[in-house]
Amino acid sequence: MTSRFWRPLSVTAVLMLSVAACSGTGGSAAPSATSAATSAPATSSGGPAASPSEAAGPPEVAEIKVGTLPIVDVAPVHIALAKGLFEQEGLTVTPEVMQGGAAAIPALQGGDLDIAFGAWPSFLKANQQGIGLRGVADGVAGKDGFTQFLAMPDSGLEGDPAGLAGKKVALNTLGNVGELALRYAAREAGVDYSSITPVEIPFPDMGAALDGGSVDVIWTPEPGVTGNKASLGAITVAESYVGEMANFPVAGYFVTAEFAEQNPNTVAAFTRAIEAAVQMAQADPQVVIDAVETYTTLPPELIGQLAYPEYRGALDPANLQRVYDLLLEFEMIEQGLDVDSLVLAGS
Repeated sequence: MTSRFWRPLSVTAVLMLSVAACSGTGGSAAPSATSAATSAPATSSGGPAASPSEAAGPPEVAEIKVGTLPIVDVAPVHIALAKGLFEQEGLTVTPEVMQGGAAAIPALQGGDLDIAFGAWPSFLKANQQGIGLRGVADGVAGKDGFTQFLAMPDSGLEGDPAGLAGKKVALNTLGNVGELALRYAAREAGVDYSSITPVEIPFPDMGAALDGGSVDVIWTPEPGVTGNKASLGAITVAESYVGEMANFPVAGYFVTAEFAEQNPNTVAAFTRAIEAAVQMAQADPQVVIDAVETYTTLPPELIGQLAYPEYRGALDPANLQRVYDLLLEFEMIEQGLDVDSLVLAGS
């Protein structure tokens, strides 16, 4: 059972709602201007996207599948769908909902996905293991409220990260950015990480797990933060992206090195569409809110209250280096990666 305020829609439903949004029919009413203004998503872009006429040629592969997650991080994909940005680049994009970046990597290798959105630790660890991946666009950076450790209201853990000691904590995937955040929170609170039991649970199932008592704490981004607070009365144990992890590079878009080499025009077209979507979000945060309505089941009034991340377009290798350095600090990865070489030129 999933949390009643947060279920991922089927891929077909997402596509249908995206078409409806593009044609101006269907969908939920938009939040008020006041709520939209108070929850305006922060954005960052790498500069104006190139026009289709500046492309080296048409996409080698016009129909692509993109691995996504049922969270606010991937709003630019849905903006690009709704606004016809992929179509303008000669692409037909089908989003496929995945559990996380780690689950998307085998799908990339097997050809079930062409491009994936996932957390940067998964991307870096895969490359270290000999799986050639290349970053093509940045995704999001963490901000206050965007991702939190939550517990039930009667847990006695509100505002008490030291209370993580001895607890079962739900993470969407182990060895990833959630574990990095948990290790950091534990260290800052003086908690021995070995006393914590991380449990792998998909984001949409975390609310039910917390409500049912199979875990004590969940680590969730929006819309899980607002949704679980509304449906369960969940309380905040700790913020995720604070201190050394403030504005932390969370996730982005990547492909296999082979796909990048064989389909440079396809990759460039996708990147331009994502950067254009980020620019739209920067110009009008309501565009993000409208997009999130199409692939989550939160009521419109709650969507206007979400804490949004910083959306990013162009991928700066320095952001990946920051992730790599913190992974090294917590001994979650080994030395030896040339991070700069993992970012496609022009991304």
